[in-house]
Amino acid sequence: MIGEAYFDLRERLGKDLFLLAQVVREHGGTADDVQILENLVAGLNDPFVFVVVGEVNVGKSTFLNALFGAEFSRTGVMPTTDKIYFFKHGPVVQSTPIAPTVEEVRVPCDFLKNFHIVDTPGTNSIEGEHQQITEKFVPAADLVVFVFSALNPWGASAWQFLDKVHRQWMRHVIFVLQQCDLRTPEELQVITDYMRQLCQQRFGREFPLFPVSAKKAFLARSSGIDRERLMAESGYEALEGHINQVVTQQPARLGKLGASVRLARQVLDQIMERTTATLDLIRKGRALIDEMQGEREVQVERTKGKFQLAVEASDFDFREAASRIVALADEGLTPKAAFKLKAEDTRIPKNLDHKLYQDLLASAGERWQQMAHILEDDFKRFENYMAHHWRGELYLGDLKAHEENEPASQEARRRFTAKVDSTLRRFVLGLKIDESLEPGLLRTRTQARRLPVVAGVLGLLAVVAGLLFGWQMGLGALAVASMIGLVMYALLGRALRNTRDHLVEHFEQARPSLTQMLQEQVRDETENAFGLFTRILQPSREDLELQETRIHQQLAKLFELKQSLQKLAQELQAGSASA
Repeated sequence: MIGEAYFDLRERLGKDLFLLAQVVREHGGTADDVQILENLVAGLNDPFVFVVVGEVNVGKSTFLNALFGAEFSRTGVMPTTDKIYFFKHGPVVQSTPIAPTVEEVRVPCDFLKNFHIVDTPGTNSIEGEHQQITEKFVPAADLVVFVFSALNPWGASAWQFLDKVHRQWMRHVIFVLQQCDLRTPEELQVITDYMRQLCQQRFGREFPLFPVSAKKAFLARSSGIDRERLMAESGYEALEGHINQVVTQQPARLGKLGASVRLARQVLDQIMERTTATLDLIRKGRALIDEMQGEREVQVERTKGKFQLAVEASDFDFREAASRIVALADEGLTPKAAFKLKAEDTRIPKNLDHKLYQDLLASAGERWQQMAHILEDDFKRFENYMAHHWRGELYLGDLKAHEENEPASQEARRRFTAKVDSTLRRFVLGLKIDESLEPGLLRTRTQARRLPVVAGVLGLLAVVAGLLFGWQMGLGALAVASMIGLVMYALLGRALRNTRDHLVEHFEQARPSLTQMLQEQVRDETENAFGLFTRILQPSREDLELQETRIHQQLAKLFELKQSLQKLAQELQAGSASA
């Protein structure tokens, strides 16, 4: 294909410009940038214009059909009805007059997307149109092809027409000597030598001259028989090579592409600069949030550290309260109290857990109220710290509780107090003091009731033994009965002491659990209070992460586009240098 390298370059540039226009729209670029890029894309599609000039019946149409491999041009038109035909691409064949002697013809041939062909009438047929062709079409032409017939290359009208072409446009002129298959090589040599000599005499320069046979070239492209030989004999290879060089290395066209690339790179650099600046802001925002989160963690640990003494003091308070419960239990865990039992065991008051909770709350409650105020104060200070250091970067506003219209710091204090009270209550209820004492109380109660019965039975047996076997035997039986009673009394005292000791041990074993529960509650409430800042900051951080990911993807596309434009610039520079 003629100009394939150029059109490939142009197509790649068009794609890059189209992608760049999309990027500009996505990145909120200016309307001017979008319009510039759209104009550049539209300007790339400017086709090459070939003007074909020659006398009647020199084979201009046959030459064009062979050059582009398609029968799109007319042949055998009578001079009296001939016009200037301006061939362009269209979906269907359509002819539209645009001037009395000019007709625009739309033809569905693919090559016409890149080339517009001006097929002029014979120079010896409508002399009056020479000026119109010269003034309207030749200045806009990328190539002016003068077609001469090898049978009669001396026609004066073609040479006279060339005289009318402005000197500055002659650099686009080439000569095609058509119908060379009708001459011998020797005759062709004489003709070409004469034409070059005549050019030197009349114009002071030579024009590229290509002897061709359009007939053989068209057969080579259409018949498929002996194609290589026909194409080599047609002379079209040299002609196409020159035309291809004109298309590929035309300075004006390359300069236009180069200007488009430079402008596109400027727009792209501006977008990349703005995108990079946006990425820097996002990274700064993420770093800011990470810093705030780090400060939050430090503050959480600092606040939790303040509660450790309160936890240790609560352990002491529990030991004191437990000692009082044990002392209260001691009053009922005596043999005397055990012997006084009636139907119901009333030695120890009921609901010792409630009494322990009230006692513990009385000593520790005020302290934990103070801790709640410490949490509130720390929360306020951290809130003020954030507002002071990051106001304008991240707006927090006045922090409120979730459901109530109260400051979050007060909500944290109120929740902290309630949760600690709840923890103390759960701990005491978990002790199950009454259930812990019940087995011992039941056992001592049984023993206390059994001892008088056993003592009475043994005393009665001692009396019976005295009556039956004498007073000595009676005294011995009474001594045995007394020993058994003393042993049972000692066992009762031991059971009472075991019950008390079990209560003391139960309290002692529960102490670590209280410490652990308070530590966990303090940790959870502190995290929950300061977690409000995380709940505020985390969505912003996640949004920034999404933005950063999206911008990284955009930058990757922009960088790929930049590399493509750089490669195009290098290829254009190389093409301009060779031109």
